[in-house]
Amino acid sequence: MNMSLRDWYADRELLLTGATSDVGRAFLEKILRSFPNLKVYAVIRSRNGFNKDDRIKKIFLSPRFERLRTEDPDAISRVKALEGNLLYDGLGICKEDKELLRGVSVAFHAAGPHDVVYEFCQELPGLEVLVGVSSIFRHRGQITESLQNERVPDGAIAVVRVPLVGPAHREPGPGYVDVLKGSTAFLVGAGLALGKSELQAEIIPIDLTVNTLIAVAWERATAKDVKGAVVYNAAPIGCTWNELVKQGGRGNRKFAYPTFGLRGMTSVAFLHWLLVLFFEWLPSALCDTILGLLGAKKRLLQEHGRVRNALRSLESISSRPWSAERNRVYLLQQRLTPEDQDAFPVATEIDIESYVLCAAATAKKHCVDEANIRIVKIFRLVFYFIAAAALLFSFLFYRRHVPVKYIEP
Repeated sequence: MNMSLRDWYADRELLLTGATSDVGRAFLEKILRSFPNLKVYAVIRSRNGFNKDDRIKKIFLSPRFERLRTEDPDAISRVKALEGNLLYDGLGICKEDKELLRGVSVAFHAAGPHDVVYEFCQELPGLEVLVGVSSIFRHRGQITESLQNERVPDGAIAVVRVPLVGPAHREPGPGYVDVLKGSTAFLVGAGLALGKSELQAEIIPIDLTVNTLIAVAWERATAKDVKGAVVYNAAPIGCTWNELVKQGGRGNRKFAYPTFGLRGMTSVAFLHWLLVLFFEWLPSALCDTILGLLGAKKRLLQEHGRVRNALRSLESISSRPWSAERNRVYLLQQRLTPEDQDAFPVATEIDIESYVLCAAATAKKHCVDEANIRIVKIFRLVFYFIAAAALLFSFLFYRRHVPVKYIEP
């Protein structure tokens, strides 16, 4: 019988690239919280005046790591930042730092080009398995559980293809999100999306993405009689885009995103852009004009642009079906022990209404300016008042100027 996932990871040393990406940050939080004796080497480059150590500290001070800071305040001591760059040979890691990696047995590549990373990891003397993250949308037609035009060297390697990464299902908290990307903008009803609503929503919660990476490394390393790279197509949330819109109604009403316009999805491009123009852009432009005249900061067109950019990233994905084999990931869920299935689920049933509600609540907390919420509420009330007054005036005007015919008895 194979060693359980928890026992296998217990005292290992890991190498992580892409620690500052969304998936990388989520992975770092979960792996440190789950395995208190595990050590992580993170390849990070200095950027924007922040060196590698500054960037790690910044990550640990973010809201995503609040639970970890409470449960294990010294967790950051188990992370060693190494100066490097994924575009350079040998990842740009100096000779002294490379010596520190002799005890690394598991490597995770969570961002950027992978060729150089794979080559570098093959030189690590103690490496047992390498897991790389890829996008499922790089492929067309039937997406199989085998390499498809992917340059991967021979060895104990697992490639995990993921759909759109969305808000968390459970960890570090239900619906947790701190960046407004396409999947989040759609889930919280920030605007009207272009796509075919009857198709399956290719979204995976970020914590399930992380769990899949952790579990895949364990299975690939402990599997017997398996050679070469193994491919896993990660499982999406299991509903259509339209179901997300319907089940998200409650969340949209309780935690409405501070933008104007309609929510949902349409496949008619002309209608989509017409509705966006008149019900999103025009009200935002009008409000910014009024704010400017009052000497206040113009902010709603900027928010509108942020949402549009996020939703635009969905268009090539939500406008066509994606046929992918996912047998391995479902079998992986069954092979985990009951305890590991609970702690590291990779394919699980999700209450969509609750998921969207929690995502809307946390998006409001971490992705929204409270001032925008107040301004949108005020202008909506003003628009409703003007519309009601216009209707009343039109009705009274009609009654006054339309002659009443007298009919003799």
